[in-house]
Amino acid sequence: MSVFDDYDNYDQKLNLSEGVEHVRESEMKEKKRPEGYEPNPQDEKYYEVMGIKNSFDNVSVGSDKYGQMLISVNTLKEPGEVTLDSDKKKLKGPRRKKKIAAFGDFYTNLFADRHGAFAFRADRNISDIRMMKEFEILAKQRVSKEQRDAMPLLRLEEDKQELTMLRSINGSDNDNYAEREKLERRVLKETEYRDRFMARLRKARRKTYDIEKDEAEQDTLTKEELAVQDGTDENTDDTADENNEETKKESTT
Repeated sequence: MSVFDDYDNYDQKLNLSEGVEHVRESEMKEKKRPEGYEPNPQDEKYYEVMGIKNSFDNVSVGSDKYGQMLISVNTLKEPGEVTLDSDKKKLKGPRRKKKIAAFGDFYTNLFADRHGAFAFRADRNISDIRMMKEFEILAKQRVSKEQRDAMPLLRLEEDKQELTMLRSINGSDNDNYAEREKLERRVLKETEYRDRFMARLRKARRKTYDIEKDEAEQDTLTKEELAVQDGTDENTDDTADENNEETKKESTT
């Protein structure tokens, strides 16, 4: 049995999903919650800015208005299997485990399942590359390969290492060549997925920063308007006092 036989479902998902990937670009003002994530009351500040769904998996990226990101990943079904029930398809905020990490927090359901949903909350000030690297490290530590299959870029570095190992094996073993060719195709697709996802993530983050900038500018304008209004009121009072003094002088005369 090949060490790669366990990856057959994953290859099937990659192949079948290529033509059915649906991208959602949401506006935060639409107040759409990240899919696959049921928040705690204190988490309800996140609204979806981008999502990717195919026949099997869903990835939803949420943000608050300050640019803090939440990435939720959940499997809808596996090849040849019926649709998973809602408890597996959603990360339940009120019943979840939280792993505090250096650059954010990683969430899984309280009762682990090989198909269970998971999420990563990234600190606001880290770069897109650092964000995804941290997500990849935590996902490898905290969830199964089947769960990581839902987001191919979480498997990319691991598969690259496997490919390097295969390429280092000398000889013309036909089995080795076939496995290497299969893995090369997988790595190519995972790389393409990563590049598309990163481009969309950067676009989504720019959206949130634009919203933050607009709100800051609006707040500044509001303060300026209030200051002008206060100044106008003061001038009106001064003018009224001057008019009263003039009226008194005329009456005396």
